[in-house]
Amino acid sequence: PAAGEKKEDLCCPVCQDVFTDPVVLSCSHSFCKECLQKYWRTRTGRSCPVCRKRSASVAPPCNLALKNLCESFLQQRNQKASEGLCSLHSEKLKLFCLDHQQPVCVVCRDSEKHTEHRFRPIDEAARQHRKKLQETLEPLKEKLELRKKVQEEFDQTAEHLEVQARHTERQIREQFKQLHQFLAEEEEARLVALREEEEQKRGMMKEKMEALSREIAALSDTVRA
Repeated sequence: PAAGEKKEDLCCPVCQDVFTDPVVLSCSHSFCKECLQKYWRTRTGRSCPVCRKRSASVAPPCNLALKNLCESFLQQRNQKASEGLCSLHSEKLKLFCLDHQQPVCVVCRDSEKHTEHRFRPIDEAARQHRKKLQETLEPLKEKLELRKKVQEEFDQTAEHLEVQARHTERQIREQFKQLHQFLAEEEEARLVALREEEEQKRGMMKEKMEALSREIAALSDTVRA
């Protein structure tokens, strides 16, 4: 690890993990910025979670040196992990701890942290995990295929409904077009019939009025005579 530091020396006393944005209090204790703020939100006063000494600052300064150490440590750990090396002992990860469900080296196996734990060769554990993963994925694959089939049926049904709707729409438009044409023709025929009836009645009325005029004229002549 960076500058000879061990992981436990780079862990926040609150979250027990490697510091993230470490800040330092006046008592010299350091904490993750977020961990300290969460701790203070649950307390009435701003005191140190370790020694309980009251902090005078609402926003403690960043512990830049510690932050750099943590970033360097994490970078080395990630590099070792990518190379298949133990982040603590730089040994090959040849074993898999069944209790912690993580790859470990032979030094980890003999450490106090893994006392009475069960181990398997990492290749064997990988095969078992792949098999278990495959068994877990199989029903999911079947469900996925079933969902795809149902989706395909839905798509076909939706397409059929759309085609059917367009066909029905064309039929309705054609029927109403014919109906409009029929109504227009019927309207014209009735108007023509009305005009013919009107002309006929006007003619009859004219004849009657002319006959009446002749009778009036004849009577007038008789009266004058």
